[in-house]
Amino acid sequence: MSDQQANKEILPPPGSTVWCQTQTEVVQLKFEWTFQQFAFLKSFENWGDYYSAEFFHEKTPESKWTLHLIDQGSNMKVNLERPYPNHQLDGSVRVTIAMSNKKREKILPQKHSLPRYTQLPFCVYQIEKKVLVESECFVNGKLTIDCEIESFIPKRPVILSGKPSTVADFHEKRFNNTAQLIAQLEGLYETMKFSDITINVHGQILHQFKAHKNILAARRPFFAAMFEHPTKENLTNQIEVEDVEPDVFNEILRFIYTGKVSESKMGKMCVGILAVADKYLLEQLKSECETQLIHRMSAENCLELLLNTHEHHPAFYLRKYAVEFFRQFSGEVMATDGWEKAEQGHPELCLTILKELVKSLVKINFEC
Repeated sequence: MSDQQANKEILPPPGSTVWCQTQTEVVQLKFEWTFQQFAFLKSFENWGDYYSAEFFHEKTPESKWTLHLIDQGSNMKVNLERPYPNHQLDGSVRVTIAMSNKKREKILPQKHSLPRYTQLPFCVYQIEKKVLVESECFVNGKLTIDCEIESFIPKRPVILSGKPSTVADFHEKRFNNTAQLIAQLEGLYETMKFSDITINVHGQILHQFKAHKNILAARRPFFAAMFEHPTKENLTNQIEVEDVEPDVFNEILRFIYTGKVSESKMGKMCVGILAVADKYLLEQLKSECETQLIHRMSAENCLELLLNTHEHHPAFYLRKYAVEFFRQFSGEVMATDGWEKAEQGHPELCLTILKELVKSLVKINFEC
């Protein structure tokens, strides 16, 4: 049966007053597994065996998964497993494994459809190490594996009764209009038709953005509080935003409307977007910015991240990772032009970074 046939509405037999409808829900689970220890390998001949942490979807917490990376000499493979041995799948799943490159693109994908009763562990990925090493998957010594598992979960049958089939009650039926809703909000973001407020962004140049109070308020408590009271912004329909570049704010506004940001802009302005996302309490966007910056960290941008965060910065994990990266590759970072300029322009910050490096070394030696 095709997906189109499976998703088509099932109609009751003519004249019936009791009928049943059974559907299947697709639960999509995404998992990212990063190896940092590959930065220290002198050779790619022996990678060892590793298990990921357990992961699961909130809708199916009883279905826990793990990944198992296995060294096979010239090859590497990844098994899909359960936390308990010799397990059979109780439903069909579709598994996609891919590698993430420095642009966060998924490359070298492999897909498997596993029917019900498939015996686990099951190999869902296998590749030559040479191909993997030459594919630019290793970013600053790290390897990131992207896993996507689609599970097909049967829903509880729905019984409709008490009415002729021609007037069956569909009030409880839920329609999946997410894609259509996002597309309509994207259109509204592009045109700003019927906008009722202006946002004046004072970067290096002044830029005005149109917006809708109801959407801003519905999406962010920051704006809801602003519009619930007779504030200056609410009375004048003007919001002043200082010290933010218009290109950065444009991406913030795009995210508020659509839940998306431009991938190319994220790559160029991630640090600026992170700072504004923190100001407007956009936790999901903050988390994505941190993830992007961690995966794109290099000797050239490590110092910038250290200078733009501080010990109590809200991007705690980013700061922690940048300090660890500097500890591991301090020679490469200090050989960049950025370090030389920072020593001249921000000597106190460079001293703070070096103090943190010493603290981390002392902690590691103490734990050893």
